[in-house]
Amino acid sequence: MKLNKKTAGGIICALLALLLFFSKTLYTYNLPEVSGVKPSRGSLSKLEISSGIAGWAETENIYAEAGGRAGEVFVKEGDWVDAGQVLFQMDFDMAAARRKLEETENNIAKLEKDIQSLLLWLDSLRSVLAAAEGPAEGPAELPLAPGQAGVMGLEINKARLAVETARFSFDLGSVSGIEVRNAETAIKALLLTYEAEAEELEFSLASKHIDLKNLRLTRESAGEALALYKANAVISAPIAGILTAMNAEKGRYFAENTLLASIGVGREFTVECTVSPDNNFISPGDTCSLSNTSHGLTGKVTRVKPSTQGKTVSVSIISGEVSAGETFEIIFEKTSASSFTLVPTASINQDSDGYFLYRVKRRKGIMGEEYYVDRLDVFLGDSDYRNTAVIRGITFFEPLVLSSDKMLSAGIPVSLKNPGDFFEN
Repeated sequence: MKLNKKTAGGIICALLALLLFFSKTLYTYNLPEVSGVKPSRGSLSKLEISSGIAGWAETENIYAEAGGRAGEVFVKEGDWVDAGQVLFQMDFDMAAARRKLEETENNIAKLEKDIQSLLLWLDSLRSVLAAAEGPAEGPAELPLAPGQAGVMGLEINKARLAVETARFSFDLGSVSGIEVRNAETAIKALLLTYEAEAEELEFSLASKHIDLKNLRLTRESAGEALALYKANAVISAPIAGILTAMNAEKGRYFAENTLLASIGVGREFTVECTVSPDNNFISPGDTCSLSNTSHGLTGKVTRVKPSTQGKTVSVSIISGEVSAGETFEIIFEKTSASSFTLVPTASINQDSDGYFLYRVKRRKGIMGEEYYVDRLDVFLGDSDYRNTAVIRGITFFEPLVLSSDKMLSAGIPVSLKNPGDFFEN
């Protein structure tokens, strides 16, 4: 069969078109296949999810006013208690406190008696010494007081008489001047002995006054302890609420200022949770959502503080249905007030020169128009869980590579999945 020129030409054109199609298909088969995305203008949406346990925001704590053992306990942890309701008793050693107080009282009475006796003796001694300081005009000049003071006066009179006798004999020439000086020395020594005794009495009195002061302080302390035991023998609830902690157990000893019990008050609870250390969008006053299988609530952030794991956030919730100890999932979400140029975080690349994006462009190739990528260096700002703000580097809205099935490098041709989103046919 003989073909005419027109038919032959048609077949050749068809073969060329088919060859071109298969050549282009084979060419693009091994190209990296990429999906593109355009930058957008918008706000960042911050989101972080954590969890925490609810606890009473306000508690009334009961501490041991004095050391002692717990007696009968009438309530248990988790009970509702009314103001004034008896919680438990304390067993104090009242007998020992009374014995100590009585013993201290007896010691004070005895010491006061001793001080009075010493004062009387010191007064007598001082009066004799004061009289002895006058001029000795006769052997019986000092009045003779009863008791020890009288003996002292007699001794001084005797020494005075010895001085007068020695002086008279010296005047007659029967004794030497040495005898006179010896007699005068003897009376001076006697008076010095009595002076030393008086000083010793004063020192003893000062010491006993210190002991008396200490005993009175001990008596005051013992009296206060006894009164404290009586006032705290029964422990009652100072306010109505839920008994959140009950440390008192029968027979258990508690030192002074030990926590005995805690009462949760009101309808406000605090939930504490931990967020990542680089979280910088949660601030006091923000609201958040809390939920578990039983409740869905809105909370208010009251405090953000650093911790070893990150940052600890305290959230306040008010509810009459929540119980202390419930676990909540907490969602923190906030939209930035400013608008930014945003790109998907997944589209960002990094190497030793910094952050960059792959931009999709179109050019004439050996198979006609083709798509390729070039490098676009950028400076980044804040980010959320989806997008990152580009501070500098993007001044247009040409498509960027969001994902690729092969490694990319600047200038290589690519196969674009969604060209209709960016380029006209």
